[in-house]
Amino acid sequence: MIDGWTDQKRRTLINFLVYCPKGTIFFKIMDLSDVLKTTRLLHHLFKEVVLYVGVENIVHMVTDNAANYVVAGKLMMEEFPSIF
Repeated sequence: MIDGWTDQKRRTLINFLVYCPKGTIFFKIMDLSDVLKTTRLLHHLFKEVVLYVGVENIVHMVTDNAANYVVAGKLMMEEFPSIF
């Protein structure tokens, strides 16, 4: 699960969480305040997490519904057909 938000200090943050049979686990947070959140960057970040966790361990990704996140998600589905 990927959750993008802005904190009280106006930093743009993305939380990466993993849901498994034991519950939801916080994986990592990234501060993207100083970069453009392009489709290419998001795809790269998502892919990095997928490869770390293991594509065989991922069935579904849940992201923000902003256009750049949606396109990055579609790129992930093309690259990793087992992920929805």
